[in-house]
Amino acid sequence: MAPTVEERDTGLLNDQHLTQAIQCLHDNGYVILEAVLPAPLVNSLNHDTHRVLDATHQGSKEELVRARGHGGTPSPMRMPFLDPRIIENPMIFQVLERVLGKYFFGSLPYGCNTAFPGSQAQNVHRDCGHLFPDLQIATPPVLIVANIALDDFTADNGATEIWPGSHHALQDEEAEIDTLKVRPERLADRPSLRTEMPAGSIVLRDMRTWHRGMPNLTDSPRTMLSLVYYRKYYLPDGLSLPLPPLSDEVWEQLSTQAKWTYRLRRS
Repeated sequence: MAPTVEERDTGLLNDQHLTQAIQCLHDNGYVILEAVLPAPLVNSLNHDTHRVLDATHQGSKEELVRARGHGGTPSPMRMPFLDPRIIENPMIFQVLERVLGKYFFGSLPYGCNTAFPGSQAQNVHRDCGHLFPDLQIATPPVLIVANIALDDFTADNGATEIWPGSHHALQDEEAEIDTLKVRPERLADRPSLRTEMPAGSIVLRDMRTWHRGMPNLTDSPRTMLSLVYYRKYYLPDGLSLPLPPLSDEVWEQLSTQAKWTYRLRRS
């Protein structure tokens, strides 16, 4: 979906596009909002993210090999990573409020996903399973990830492969429930596509949707930010870990809306 110039300027989708985005997310398990963020912000984030990635993965080539050339790092709690257009993007929040309810919440720091040059295809997987895997129907979404592309995503540099509608598919065996990996036999009758898009685009994805990182055949990393949001009442394992709360310095930089959205990391 390509937002209009007015929508990019205001940061909000019009009623028609909002309805379309919500329907696409429900039907396909994802929606792409093309070229939402301005180039100067994207370039600044890209530069700073790659500096953090270099420091994180320096001397850890074996780990990247085990991960098939896909890596990431938590975001530093400073600008430009705390820019409101990232952590409280009005277009993202506009959709999330309609899909997850107005009391949805997130967690800081967020992460990033990078396909380094020479990366290989990942296993097809979900990022989370169904909340009630024994039911014979798929429940409404409880986790949605907002991925923000910091590079153009192309077939050559490893644009993510995704299986539209697969968030409705129930896990078919205990191994899939435990590992979130999808058996190759399950893919035969489901077409996939690649999330090719310009830098500054936003992908909102139901985290049950089948997907995988793909080979990066270029000489440059392909990076996107990853901010996860949760339906009220759903407390994932990651938020029960003994991670330190946000510092007073970081907390005071946040707006009232951001403090509410990221409230659990402050407690």
